[in-house]
Amino acid sequence: MHRFSIADRVSTTRVIRSGRTENGPIICQKDMKGTVIKVEHNEWDGVHVKLESGSVWWFKPNQLARISES
Repeated sequence: MHRFSIADRVSTTRVIRSGRTENGPIICQKDMKGTVIKVEHNEWDGVHVKLESGSVWWFKPNQLARISES
């Protein structure tokens, strides 16, 4: 499992849909960038991210990739 920390810059790895089985409405597209604002390691969707769009969403670790920005 990937481990994230507060303030990590991240990008979504694919189109993200709501719901445990990801069968709900689209939340964001692939490659949406954001910043980790909270991490709950014991939750299946415990990586809380403020997206560049201004929205806040909680992600499964496999939905995100850590990025570096110059």
